[in-house]
Amino acid sequence: MAEQKMEYFRKEFQFTGKHARMAGELWVLNDSKNSYFRRLIDLYILAPIIGFRLNRKAEADNSDGDTKSVFPEQILKERDKLEFIMQMILMLEYTDEKDYKSCVNLAFREPETVEEFQRYNKLFHDYVRGGVEELYERLVVRRSELDEAYKEEKSANIVALLERFGEIE
Repeated sequence: MAEQKMEYFRKEFQFTGKHARMAGELWVLNDSKNSYFRRLIDLYILAPIIGFRLNRKAEADNSDGDTKSVFPEQILKERDKLEFIMQMILMLEYTDEKDYKSCVNLAFREPETVEEFQRYNKLFHDYVRGGVEELYERLVVRRSELDEAYKEEKSANIVALLERFGEIE
């Protein structure tokens, strides 16, 4: 029997439980006025960056049957971006434990075992869920202050999120 190649970002990803509900409030299909993201794949691409940057991970929540799916066709179209993000996370995640050369090797080679593949896939998706939680709290739950310069809550929340990252003052 031939060995199956272990590759990231080849199949559908499902947000489940509370993360599906959060994703559903951040991305609303065909409703740009009430949506922070044009496509669910855009949330899936941004969330691990936010999660990693803030060192925020979250375990999968399967408390109910709610799901939101990022379809394989979308993932495959954006695979280069997702692989780049995964490589950066793998390089930077282990810098305290490994030397630079080992971190680079880890990021740019295929996983050697099924366990390693599952561990790094889980790490990536824990950051995705952590990023979704942060985006949800900052963009949906946060209520703008009355004295803020932005009259519309959506704009005020986006500016507050950018301020959190020091992108604007």
